[in-house]
Amino acid sequence: MPVFAAGLVLAAFTLLALQVPYGLLVGRSLPNAVAWITVAAVVILLVMLTAGAVVAWLGHRISREWDDRKATTLFFVLGFVGAGIWSFMVLGSLLSAATGNPGTATSGVALASVLYLAVAGGLSGAVGRYFARDAADRPLLVVVLGVAVALCAVLGGMALGSA
Repeated sequence: MPVFAAGLVLAAFTLLALQVPYGLLVGRSLPNAVAWITVAAVVILLVMLTAGAVVAWLGHRISREWDDRKATTLFFVLGFVGAGIWSFMVLGSLLSAATGNPGTATSGVALASVLYLAVAGGLSGAVGRYFARDAADRPLLVVVLGVAVALCAVLGGMALGSA
């Protein structure tokens, strides 16, 4: 299995796993958390296959000659910045539209959510980079994790389709 693909799958699964505490905190109930996680899986899958792949490629190009520690730190920073910017724009827009108040996008709750999602993006990038080589030697594990993300995304797509 290609190391690049294994790293993307690990990053996607890590990001999805980090949505569990966020979903429980924000949703305040298990059914709401499950709904959040499945819908988040749709976004995670789409982002990983597009911007995530580009950021991973960029990180690889920059850090080709670096040791693992420095390269993993770079991937954390790239994931943190990318997820932070994306989360700020998307969450800010959604919150502003939902409340009708443009100031909601910079409220404490919104900024705390953006920070959490940025850290989750950074951690997923770091996990994807650090464990990609080992995971590439375990293709069954990578396939199982990828299928788990894809199944959650299908459930989320079905939930969005019926809403």
